[in-house]
Amino acid sequence: MADFHYLKRKEWPTLREIRLRALGESPEMFLATLAQESTYGRRKWRAEFKRGWWIVGLAGDEPVSLVGVTYASAEDRHYIEYMWVAPVYRGSGVATGMLDFAFARLRESGIHEIYLWILDGNEPASLLYKKKGFASSNVMNQLKEKPGRTEERLKLDL
Repeated sequence: MADFHYLKRKEWPTLREIRLRALGESPEMFLATLAQESTYGRRKWRAEFKRGWWIVGLAGDEPVSLVGVTYASAEDRHYIEYMWVAPVYRGSGVATGMLDFAFARLRESGIHEIYLWILDGNEPASLLYKKKGFASSNVMNQLKEKPGRTEERLKLDL
């Protein structure tokens, strides 16, 4: 199992390291690409902390998971983003524990609903999110970035 903690803005290199690792290991599960995000500099990574907060899972000193909770001010909604677990830890409860950790903070903050976008074909994530209570919001997008693929917005009432 992993221990979870919130990254501080000064820990932007950790956010960058884990995010790039996720994009390299599971490129088909994300809209962004390793080639794109590996060009981001310090300013861009630090700016990510203005969009929300980031949780890292650690096994000892090794980062093994990541998730972000971001705020889309134009929509007045909170989103789960960047969700990733290292392959060796998949199926071990790390993803469930990380989401529970995030949901606790959301509830403490008075947030009662959360959204996420999931790419079609990501069955392991789909099963996890349904197990946690997410349901379709009946909003689908065709993706220009990945022709022939779609994403669906899921919603959870906390």
